[in-house]
Amino acid sequence: MQIAEGDEIAFSELFRFYYPRLLHFLGRFDQSSANVDEAIQETFIRVWMARDQLPSIDNFRAWLFTIASREAIALIRKHLLTQKTSEVFLKNQPSTGPETPADIAQTGEIRRLVEEAVARMPPARRRIYRMSREEGLKPAEIASRLNLSVNTVKNTLVTALHDIRKFLSAHGHTIIPLFATLLFNNFFKGE
Repeated sequence: MQIAEGDEIAFSELFRFYYPRLLHFLGRFDQSSANVDEAIQETFIRVWMARDQLPSIDNFRAWLFTIASREAIALIRKHLLTQKTSEVFLKNQPSTGPETPADIAQTGEIRRLVEEAVARMPPARRRIYRMSREEGLKPAEIASRLNLSVNTVKNTLVTALHDIRKFLSAHGHTIIPLFATLLFNNFFKGE
């Protein structure tokens, strides 16, 4: 076989011969012409990379179609995984619009700084903050559990929020009201 010796003209003829057949065959796997074309392209790349093995292949057509079907299945799996990952990611994101990598990095930095600020709080304030933020408890529920007045819990949460803002500001982060709402939501739900 001339392709095994690196003959690109013979390879082009092989491609032109099998392309419409593979197009029809792979169209049954995936209706997307872009995915089918990508699978065919990957198939012929694999053929070209394995060209030195071509003389030892008894049934080239079966071998080619096996590679093509595996490529199509791999692409379908890849696209399904990407779609599923995207759906999970989007489901867990606040609906504030698309984020850039810089936004994601800044949000991570702010979360780290918030955790550091919380760790520096006096134990009682830290406990009330965590009960509110991490456990999602309302001020009345916290007050009941800790045998405190609701106003004491609310004032402690306001102080905790002030501490966090001050700590973030000291580290060069200004919290705008909208971001503060997103970051510190659930503080006073169900007052």
